[in-house]
Amino acid sequence: MPDIEADAPTPANRLSETKPDHSHTEHFGKGVMFMMLGSMLFAIADALGKLVTQSYPLTQVVWLRCFFGLALIACVIVFQGRLSDFKTTRKSAHLARSFVGIIMTGSMMTGLKFIPLAEVTAVVFATPLIVAVYSTVIQKEPMSRGMFIAILLGFLGVMVVVRPTPDHFHFAHLVMLGFALSSAYLSITARALIKTESPLTLNFYIYPATIILGGYFAWRDWVTPDLLSLAALFGVAFFATIALLSITKAVHCASPARVTPFDYSRMLWTVSIGLIFWGELPDAITWIGIAIIIFCGLYILRHGRGRQKQA
Repeated sequence: MPDIEADAPTPANRLSETKPDHSHTEHFGKGVMFMMLGSMLFAIADALGKLVTQSYPLTQVVWLRCFFGLALIACVIVFQGRLSDFKTTRKSAHLARSFVGIIMTGSMMTGLKFIPLAEVTAVVFATPLIVAVYSTVIQKEPMSRGMFIAILLGFLGVMVVVRPTPDHFHFAHLVMLGFALSSAYLSITARALIKTESPLTLNFYIYPATIILGGYFAWRDWVTPDLLSLAALFGVAFFATIALLSITKAVHCASPARVTPFDYSRMLWTVSIGLIFWGELPDAITWIGIAIIIFCGLYILRHGRGRQKQA
């Protein structure tokens, strides 16, 4: 989950918000293992998010997701003895990202509540398409014909998944596109901030705006959870945070360009969980859209990195 996942939950975010460690021998096998573990844990976090949104108000779920997420990342920072990660000189940038975090977290939880898990994940994987467009239009990075075609086909894949037909379309599909846009913004801004901020700092400061501004609405709609539900609400943040740390470890073990494609294994976990617990199975048309998005996303991630090196 968003990304993080307010969680940096997409491949684009993870490539931007982590720095590969070239100071030691690359361990490709370990990198793949950690990447796939992170993908599985994100799928579990999404499933728990879908579960709790069925029984509790969205405002409450979003607020608790951010509260627990902030607390967990703070604990990681303290446990690692990296108290300097709480400090930042980029307050205005973090403030803007925190406001965008409201849109991202709220959109993700809305999608999980109303549409199948596989479709939520498919739209999440559309984020690299938006990042690629921004990189070309705003940052003036060169675009090959292949990249242009991949972006167009990728958005076509999104339309296939979302398809605005009376028997399929739900307003949550449109809301999830808001998630992709906000997730792309966080990924793009991370490219600049990572020069001075650690990945933990970037993720820690995504949450404050939602916690402060969403507190009133959360308490207004509050439904006191039982212990099992509270554990599930905590689990959404817990598994997403552990997933983020796993993926960070993955790109330190091996080159992000080599291990990031394995993040798409998340679709397999998502489909399996959706089928087992909710009886959700994408139809043939949705599978076509998912395949197009994943193929185009992989192409953009592979060729986009080469393009950045040349720029």
